[in-house]
Amino acid sequence: MKDGAIAFDFDGTLVHSGSDKGVHIIYSVYAACAATGFRRFLHPHDPGRDLECLLRGLLQYAGAPRFQQLAALLNSLIHDRPMAVEAPEGLDLDSDLAAEYESVRRTYDATYSALNDAAACKYWKAYPPALETLPRLAADFDLYIASGVPQDVLEGDLARHGYDRRLFQGIWGADRQGGADKAELLGRIKARGYRDVLFVGDANRDLEYAQTARVKFFRIRVPEDFRRLAVLVRHGFPNQTEPWFWTEADREFFRSKTRRLVEALLAGRPLSPTEITDTVHEERHMLR
Repeated sequence: MKDGAIAFDFDGTLVHSGSDKGVHIIYSVYAACAATGFRRFLHPHDPGRDLECLLRGLLQYAGAPRFQQLAALLNSLIHDRPMAVEAPEGLDLDSDLAAEYESVRRTYDATYSALNDAAACKYWKAYPPALETLPRLAADFDLYIASGVPQDVLEGDLARHGYDRRLFQGIWGADRQGGADKAELLGRIKARGYRDVLFVGDANRDLEYAQTARVKFFRIRVPEDFRRLAVLVRHGFPNQTEPWFWTEADREFFRSKTRRLVEALLAGRPLSPTEITDTVHEERHMLR
């Protein structure tokens, strides 16, 4: 065991996927509601109203495990409270809707997984500087993955994107019951007795997880940050303590992309996962 440990988030940190996943989450929640009795909370003649509620939940829980995100987005849609709760109890639903929550959860999970898989096959790539930097870091520090991605999905994605699992002392994701968030995983690493622990992530929620676990934090904004990290850790772990904020451009990015997908769904012509990921990337180029 080395003196220091560095834990990495996965999606958006080691793999370029973050903004796509935000669109996937919003659309998957909307589609799950539309396919179940939760459609009573939607306004088909004013989808922008619903998407704005879902967006508020997403922005509060970007980087959280997928079922925490589901609970937060539903709470925002139903009660205008963008916060995660124990679902279905915390959503204050009528008994018939509470009984249907598991159907919403399954539909959301299946839709979200299908979208992520389609994007990972065609568009999502590991950051080359990350692939280059991690073996060097592993020579001096124990490396871990602490991700909100479900464990089974994480294992497959790690291999898909070319990361050598032998570099890591632990590869830990969330469970499908919604537990094991990143703060818990970081606490598990810290409890092993390291002199110092650093968490590397890309979302404000990652910073909050690091602070909850009382470990240091480094934010990945662009791929070159991995090379900067490799230099910084020679002199001790850096520690970012201030949160950052979503810009209006970020918000419009999510709005414009999800609106097109939802309009196709409402018109009775839902796009396939591959068509959705192609649309997301076409839209991205148009916005730029």
